[in-house]
Amino acid sequence: MKIFILLFSLIVHVLINIKSEPGLEKVLLYIKHFDFDQSKKRIKLISDAELEKELLKFNEMLYYAGQKDSSFFVMLNNPPATDKTILACVQMLNKGYFELYYHKTKSEAFKFFYQALDIAKRLKNVALHKAALLALLEYYHFEIAQNSLAYEQYLQEYEKLSTDEIDQIWIILYRLIFYSKTLEQLDGAYFDWLDQLDKIENSLPPNNKLLPKIYFEKGLGLDLEGNLSKAKEYYIKAFESSEDLPYLRSTRFSSLIKLSTIAQKENDYKEALQIIMKAKKHVDLADTLRSNYYLNLYSSMYYNDLKKFDSAYFLLTKAYKADFYLDFRRNTLEISRLNVVLQTQQKELENLNLRQNKIWLIVALSIVGLLLVLSYLAYTNIRSKKRIVEKEKEIQTQNMEKLLKEQELLGIDAMIAGQEKERQRIANEVHDNLGSLLATVKYHVQNLRIKLNGPGAEDALLDKTDDLIEEAYQKVRSIAHVRNAGVHAQEGLLPAVKNFASKVSVSNKLRIDVIDHGMDERLENSLEITLFRIIQELITNIIKHSGAGEAAIHLTHHELSINMLVEDNGKGFEYSELKTGEGMGLYSIRKRVENLQGELTVESLKDKGTTVIIDIPLI
Repeated sequence: MKIFILLFSLIVHVLINIKSEPGLEKVLLYIKHFDFDQSKKRIKLISDAELEKELLKFNEMLYYAGQKDSSFFVMLNNPPATDKTILACVQMLNKGYFELYYHKTKSEAFKFFYQALDIAKRLKNVALHKAALLALLEYYHFEIAQNSLAYEQYLQEYEKLSTDEIDQIWIILYRLIFYSKTLEQLDGAYFDWLDQLDKIENSLPPNNKLLPKIYFEKGLGLDLEGNLSKAKEYYIKAFESSEDLPYLRSTRFSSLIKLSTIAQKENDYKEALQIIMKAKKHVDLADTLRSNYYLNLYSSMYYNDLKKFDSAYFLLTKAYKADFYLDFRRNTLEISRLNVVLQTQQKELENLNLRQNKIWLIVALSIVGLLLVLSYLAYTNIRSKKRIVEKEKEIQTQNMEKLLKEQELLGIDAMIAGQEKERQRIANEVHDNLGSLLATVKYHVQNLRIKLNGPGAEDALLDKTDDLIEEAYQKVRSIAHVRNAGVHAQEGLLPAVKNFASKVSVSNKLRIDVIDHGMDERLENSLEITLFRIIQELITNIIKHSGAGEAAIHLTHHELSINMLVEDNGKGFEYSELKTGEGMGLYSIRKRVENLQGELTVESLKDKGTTVIIDIPLI
């Protein structure tokens, strides 16, 4: 349970951080504008308390830009290497800037910025991606001279992510910064980038805090072109517009250094030294080593111009000493970069080996899986063939059974047809011959009575004989009517059944009721004849075997079936004990019903009557 809760908390934390906070992009946009008041307001709307805390630190870190005492910032331990969240990315940026602004060698800054870049890429968070790239570009900005193009890949990456005017401003500024720091002769590309600053300068509002940097770069370009008066004007604008803002302190310091060089070019060496003295009050505390190098170097040059060689030599010595430390720092930074690159390459190599091992494992598993699949397919194929053979045998058996059943049904139908013809012949024979013969006998008995003289003892005998003859005659007529009954084409099933029931009811001591439901429409003639013969057979069985006084025939026409129910109140029988020879009538009925795809149910108990239920589908 504890593991589940821990896992759930981790998932929630990752989901919170891995998807960009709604206000994060705005926060980073305002910071990119140097609008730190607005960014601070936006940060307070961040829902994650830890992320809010780190973003506030990030905002303060860039606002003070190393001009605040390092004790102001409380730096936490590094997040785990596996932590790839927005929070971890911001923490890495904070650690990188802390190293850049407060450590003399600044050797660890690149590592932290690089890790932040890696996390941002993994998160596919464009705003953080840009922030990490700007951090790396600022890192390269701290170098006095640019003797390599290591920065180029990050600047090109930033260009691909550029989405707004501020992005373009930063791209142009860093292009100009890195061009101006090159040890080679400046080419036309530098001045092409410089021309684009004119449009940007006019598009920004006068209170925009990026303008001091734009003014300084324009002044530097004009200075390189030899337009000293115009350059001086822009250096002064850069100094004054930067006010006393800590994140623009380096711009103020650099503007004063450049103003002193213009004074030197104008041979006003005292003015140059005065400006240098003023620059000492605006030293960039984030990089005092570089600031002191510039102060000592240019002061030495101006004292040398004033023929104060001792002071010039003393300051030049200090400048060379600072330059030695700067070289040491450059070497340290280069080593740090190379270590990070080497570690990255080693990690990529390990990942490559791991991927290759995974690929081999996948290939091996795929081969095993393929063999298993082929084995399974072969096995299923054999089983399928076996099932097919069994199915074919089953079908052959079913076909044979069906053929035998059809032959049996044909035999039964032929037998039934023969029985029908025989019944017709017997009924006609009984009615025409035996009936007329009994009528003739009765006529002669009546004449015999007339010819005898007077009533006597023989009268009773004659009366009894006459009654017996009459009873035999009626029985013969009844049997003839029963056997000769049928469905006429004009009548249909229901009238035929009712007519048949009425005749049987008159001829025998058996009352038959016919109850119908939904029998308004005619059925197919052959079906009606078959159903009638079934009813006829059932009623004949009642007359011959049941001794019933009452019987009922229920006919119900459902939408998709015909239901017939024939019941009597006779003596009944045990259907399960019925022998085949004794139940030929029911056997033939059952075969007829099966031939019609129907079902037959017999319910009978001794002295409880019999009920026969037949359901025939109408397909």
